[in-house]
Amino acid sequence: MRASDPRYRLRISTKIVGYMRKIGESMTVFSRDGSWWTGYEIGFKEIDEWTGFQDKNNQFIYEWDIVLYKLDPDDDYLKGVILWEENAKEFGICDIEEKSFIPLQVNGVNMFSKNQLEVFSYLFLNPDLQRRLGARDD
Repeated sequence: MRASDPRYRLRISTKIVGYMRKIGESMTVFSRDGSWWTGYEIGFKEIDEWTGFQDKNNQFIYEWDIVLYKLDPDDDYLKGVILWEENAKEFGICDIEEKSFIPLQVNGVNMFSKNQLEVFSYLFLNPDLQRRLGARDD
């Protein structure tokens, strides 16, 4: 489920400075908090793409988010990182312990409901974990 209005989280290094949305093909709007949108650009260096998913708290899930996730709604939570898999051209969860990759969608079917996902941190705040997973921010 890719959203019709792509969203992005804007950063300067480890600091989130705002958000950006593309509305249609010709309009781009910006927000410092994700609620109030304007046409005034926000300066940024890094950009994280929205996956099209929200978590159980209705928080938008972006690449580089560290999430608690459940493969089965009755299981315990596991820890993973939302990453873009370049070869498959898809977002998924890289399990922190197993380093396995679980796509967020398979053949257009969502693998997780919002109640199975919860954002609790960001990979860009955890350089040791970033190195361990071999994730690069480019």
